Amino acid sequence: MSERGLRRGLLALLLLLTLALSSLTRPTALGLAAEFSARTAPLLALGHRLGQNLKSAWGAFLDRRDLRAENRSLKAALEAERSENARLRLEVERLQRALAVKEAQAPGVVAVAPVIGEDQSGLFRRLILGLGEKDGLRVGMPVTAPQGLVGLIVETTEKTAVVRTVLDPESRVGVRPEHAPGRGIAQGFPPGRLLAEFPPQVTLTPGERLLTGTPLGLFPDGIPVAQIERVETVQGGLKKRALARPLVEFSLLEEVVVLRAL
Repeated sequence: MSERGLRRGLLALLLLLTLALSSLTRPTALGLAAEFSARTAPLLALGHRLGQNLKSAWGAFLDRRDLRAENRSLKAALEAERSENARLRLEVERLQRALAVKEAQAPGVVAVAPVIGEDQSGLFRRLILGLGEKDGLRVGMPVTAPQGLVGLIVETTEKTAVVRTVLDPESRVGVRPEHAPGRGIAQGFPPGRLLAEFPPQVTLTPGERLLTGTPLGLFPDGIPVAQIERVETVQGGLKKRALARPLVEFSLLEEVVVLRAL
């Protein structure tokens, strides 16, 4: 047999073997594929469900994170709104006090000033205000509160002012009884009273209020100053003297109303 014939025979034999193996393995391969597919189907389904659950969980996490951020933003906005409401409420109360002073005591309101300090050195009783010349405050301006007269501005800087209160022994206030004619002068009487002197014919009654009068011309007429506690006649009957308690509690003052100077 020639070499060419041998090669052809081997080629034909390989073709026959290939066809035989193909016919024998095709059903087996299909069966194995079907069996493998059947066995792995639950795993594939489980993986699919797991993926869906993970996707849903991640979406829920993102939603909760966004919700928490939104809640924080809303809480911050609510707190800011509360602070603004509180500020506006205080501002309304401050303006109401100024309006009360304007209606009851004097129309010439210049400013509402915070009390930032108190000078009680020696016998002097003075308040330090948190407004000054740049806010229109000047020496000689009366200072009052809804309860009554506080005093007079005696010093100013650009940003502060000093008030000499009616309790200061250097203070002088023209006063009159609320329900009787007559004029007198009151001055500070340490530690916490005013001493007012009147002509002997003026009727003074304990419990009656003293209001600002006009003898010194420093304060508008009619501002409440003090309440009479005791009355006595002095200098052989030539004068009447009244010990009076100021209507303003100076240690509790947080703000005062500054009036236009006369």
